This record gives sequence, C-alpha cells and structure tokens, in this order.
Amino acid sequence: MSDLKALRLAVLGAGAVGGYIGGKLAGAGYRVALVDSWAEHVEHIKAHGIRLTDPLGSVVILAEAMHLHQVQAFVRDPIDIAFVCTKSYDTAWTTKMIAPYLREGGYVVSVQNSLNEDEIAAIVGADRTMGCIASTISVSVTGPGAIERARTPGGEAYTVFRVGELHGRVTPRALAVAEILSAVDSSKVTANLWGERWAKLVTNSMHHGILGSAGITDHQLMQNTPTRLLAIKCAGEAIRVAQALGHDLEPILRMPASLWCAAADGETTALSEIEAGWRKWMERSKVPHTGSVGHDLAKGRRTEIDYTCGYVARMGEQVGRPAPTQAALAAMIKRIERGELTRGMQNLDGFLQQ
Repeated sequence: MSDLKALRLAVLGAGAVGGYIGGKLAGAGYRVALVDSWAEHVEHIKAHGIRLTDPLGSVVILAEAMHLHQVQAFVRDPIDIAFVCTKSYDTAWTTKMIAPYLREGGYVVSVQNSLNEDEIAAIVGADRTMGCIASTISVSVTGPGAIERARTPGGEAYTVFRVGELHGRVTPRALAVAEILSAVDSSKVTANLWGERWAKLVTNSMHHGILGSAGITDHQLMQNTPTRLLAIKCAGEAIRVAQALGHDLEPILRMPASLWCAAADGETTALSEIEAGWRKWMERSKVPHTGSVGHDLAKGRRTEIDYTCGYVARMGEQVGRPAPTQAALAAMIKRIERGELTRGMQNLDGFLQQ
C-alpha cells in the first residue's frame, strides 16, 4: 500500500479528534484537508499550523485547512476517504455535504462517538461506509489551532484505532485505512465493529453523564468511591442493553464485559478486580479530563448526551432492557444544557444514595 499518500483525504470536523487526526496525518505527509465550521480555528491553522500536545510533548504542524464553503474546491480534486469527526448530531448534513465530492470508489469513515454508520449509509450507501473507533483518545480543543491530548499515545501498549466494515469482513480498504491511521497512533482492523462500537459507548456512557452533571474530572470520578460505583452501575446497564441487542462486546478498559456486569451486581471479588484494573488503566491518563460533555457544557454548547447515555436508554426501551440510571443522567444533562441546573456534585445526590 505504498501509494496511500497519493490519496486525497478530508477530515470533516477538525475539532478535538478530527484536528488531532488531521494534524498527525498532515505531519506524516498525507494529502489531507481539515474542514471545519469554526472560522478562527481554520484561519489560525492556515496561518500558523496546528499545535498538537500530548504527555510526550508538543509539536506545530503545517496543514491544509478549509472553511465549509470551500468544499466546492474538491470538485477538481475529489475525495478518496472522508473521515467524519463531527459531533453525532451533525452526521447527516456533514455526509450530505461531502457526498458529491467523493471520487468513484471513495468512501466515508465515521470516527465519532455513538453509532452513526447506518445514518451515513442511508446517504452514501452501505458499500461506501466504514466505521472507526478511537478508543479513549481523550483530546480537547484548548484554543484556535490547538489540540491537547490527556492520555499517553497507545503505541505498542494499546491499540487506539479499530477500523471495521459494516459487514465484518477484513477488506483491502479497511487495511488501508488502518495503515493510514497508524501515522496517528496504533491501529488495527476489527471484524467486530459493533462490539467495538458498544465497548466505546459503554465507556462514554459511564463517564459523560457523571462528569457533565457533577463538573468533575475522570481522575476525581475514579478516586471517589460513590461516583466510581455509580459509573460501574452505568456500565452494567449499557452492557446488558448491548447484549440484549445481540452484540458480543470487546473488552472495556481492557476488562471483559462479564466482569463489569458482576461488579455492577455487587459481587465483591469482581468489584475489586474492576477497581484494580481501572486504576491501572488510568495510568495512561496523565492530565485530568472532563470528557466531551463536560467541555461542551463549560462552553455553553449542545452536548452529545442523546448519543451516549440517551442512546443507551432508548435502545434499552426497544429491547425491554431498561437503563434507568442512564436515562436519568441524560435528562439531567439536558436540564443543564437549558440552564435549569448548574453543574456540581449536588446533582448526583439522588444517584449516590441509591
């Protein structure tokens, strides 16, 4: 696959995840355009490059950046691979925007939270749709042209990107995407896209509602016994919904779904194993992180809670596996979004007393 750098790539949504991926790809010599709606961010990248910071250091990379209205330029240089890195609620319009500029044989890869591949497939076709999980990448935008990653890159110790086809087969193009993303961090092809998707969704749904409503970091959540137990309860609810849907979940924070469920049921040995494994996992997180929902609430923006905790609750209703804690946390985040509540530990009082 030595010709991969000749491909025309686009990263749609050059925020935290997209900016990090696009910047790293540009630094590795790929022909990638970072497309975003934040004008100041785009102009900064055009003029000064994009600064990427992680626990291993900081680097400024010159990269091509485009405003949304400039995508028409792709008519002269069509897209081979479009990485959709927007918020989940922006999936449909983003895919519709780029669809006319896909080269024949070009396709769209969702690198997002939640499960958006079906929505993309409804627009460009299932044969032009792929998924990619960015597992616990933990990145945030700290200013125009600046992305910071809280977790140490996975490298050989942990595989961050898991690329998969909707049908589960390992294809040449899936291998190509995995090779491209290996310029960003460790990458592989998975034959279990939906099991990977749900494993990430479990992780997101056990953090987003708690971090967002309480206004705390992932380190504080882990160090506080009541919030840690609440997160484990959330994990148990999400896993059982996924299993009811027929999915075979991949490990969650490197621990099997069955162990999380046992811990959520209060089994002492399982709980001890989960807590020990979770602490070890947190060693990769050098900088406390509030999660994407926490960042959005702090900036007064719409969150993705409908696509994490809310999604788990909706799917649970459909399959007769209620997820009441997930539903209640999603509802609370919506109230904070509307300004009806302020963030703080007091929001968790009712949950922590259960």
